[in-house]
Amino acid sequence: MIGKSMPASYTGSGPDTPDFSLRHQAPTASSRSVSILGIVSLWAALCPLLFPASPVLNRHPQAPAEREESRLDLREPAFVKVARRGFSEMYNLDYDEAIETFRSLREEYPQHPAPPLYLAILTWLEELLVRQDLDLDRFIAPGYFTKATDHEMPSAKREAFFGHLSESQRLCQNILEDQPPHPDARYFLGTSFGVLGSFAFTIDRKKVQALRYGKKAYGYHRDLVKENPEFYDSYLSVGLYEYIVGNLPWYIKWLAAMAGYGGSAKRGFEYLELAAARAHYVADDARVLLMVLNVREKRHDKALTIARTLHQKYPRSFLLHLNQAQLLERMGRSAEAVQEYQIIIERAEAASPNYGRIPLSTFRYRMGRKFLDLGHPDPGLKQFRRAVSDRGVPAREKALFHLQAAQTLHSLGRTKEAIDHYKEVLRLPNADNSHSQARSYLRKFQVPSTKP
Repeated sequence: MIGKSMPASYTGSGPDTPDFSLRHQAPTASSRSVSILGIVSLWAALCPLLFPASPVLNRHPQAPAEREESRLDLREPAFVKVARRGFSEMYNLDYDEAIETFRSLREEYPQHPAPPLYLAILTWLEELLVRQDLDLDRFIAPGYFTKATDHEMPSAKREAFFGHLSESQRLCQNILEDQPPHPDARYFLGTSFGVLGSFAFTIDRKKVQALRYGKKAYGYHRDLVKENPEFYDSYLSVGLYEYIVGNLPWYIKWLAAMAGYGGSAKRGFEYLELAAARAHYVADDARVLLMVLNVREKRHDKALTIARTLHQKYPRSFLLHLNQAQLLERMGRSAEAVQEYQIIIERAEAASPNYGRIPLSTFRYRMGRKFLDLGHPDPGLKQFRRAVSDRGVPAREKALFHLQAAQTLHSLGRTKEAIDHYKEVLRLPNADNSHSQARSYLRKFQVPSTKP
């Protein structure tokens, strides 16, 4: 049967090679039982990208003129301009450039808590990229981030992550010791706990710890909104927390309420829409979350509109491009989805900026299988043949690619071509019972299957 020869777990030549395979799960009734906490893994990547719209409070309760002179401004225009450039680099997956941007900010503004916070987030995002976890399907897959993982984050990167966060929290505390009500410092301190929660959930897979950190972040940002209802940027984290807790199953929700966790899914969605419409700095961040949540709520048309808008703004992000293809697939628009996937492959072949991160041989195989599942065998076959012609593909993997091509041709009634590929399988190392499968098919065609 087509698509059965390659192990479902196949991801490429090494554990650190991202395959961006976008394993698709067809929407079912169980989709609504999605582990909503998985969405919190987006939280930390987004919340820090704001600078509060509320006034910055002053260092000391002095006379108005004195306060004006002594206030500590964490939103200095020059800082914001450079930080926004870093955010754009982050969204475009230009991680190396973003790291340099935020390092330069840390050197120029050594007392500012934001740069080390951004560096921690980039360290976390790079780890998710290696794990192939920056993927729309995985954010909405039931229980994906609740499963144990054998992947261990390199100790040096792990230490760097916690070191950056510790530095950011220390700088926040320094400001608050001198100026206790400082809203910007409270915001960044709260965000640091959101980052810790996201790390605990996506990397360490510790749900309870993640929720505790999330609650702490929510507390800081909720208080800021209470003090200033027009603090629209803070509605991002407050809205997401409300949505997450509001969507807990009833048999967990009452326990959560007893433990002090409360929220409304409806209100959370409204807050996120408010942030998308009126936030000064996090409108795009809120749109990313709304894209994911609209998929969960099966409002795929709205999610697709958001994905297209974001990719137009950040064209170097192949992940945002993949989101569009995935959404078209979920909407049943298979021909359009296949066309979009093919454009992504073409850009990867041309090594377009950041599309070159995609390991082509593995991605072609995955897309070939996907095209078959979507009822488009010809483009699927094309990808298998391109994969076997890739000189960089190891012989073992090439045998499996030939087997998949042979099975596809067999299903299309192109027997002679199928036989040629089955024979190629036997010339290569036996991989996952590939020789047995090839000989079995060749016997059906009454073709000698002796290995040359």
